[in-house]
Amino acid sequence: MKPLYRVLQDLEHASRRGTLTPSFIDEYAEKHGERISALYALAAKNFLTVSHEEGRNDHVLRDPSERVRGVNAVVVASAMEDNAREMNRELRRAREDGRPYALRKPGKNAFFVRKPGS
Repeated sequence: MKPLYRVLQDLEHASRRGTLTPSFIDEYAEKHGERISALYALAAKNFLTVSHEEGRNDHVLRDPSERVRGVNAVVVASAMEDNAREMNRELRRAREDGRPYALRKPGKNAFFVRKPGS
């Protein structure tokens, strides 16, 4: 295993030459006893782009329209409203019983176990 600064120099040199590909990383890892995932992480941390290689990472070349553009804000807002409604119902029930919600939490680790029939 090489020291970290030497590995980083090798990756930067390969990046400047345009030979930093998945095959290069595989061969480098095998030759120097490094982990492949560690080399990818080191390249990403130092903003080195691993070039596309035919047949290796074809997912990069997919049509951009197929990718998910982001989060559907309407669905997220709806889910948050449902969650807020449910939480308000639970808090209202806790207020009606006269106990704080923390004491009425459902589950086996509750501070106060509600007696049946009360």
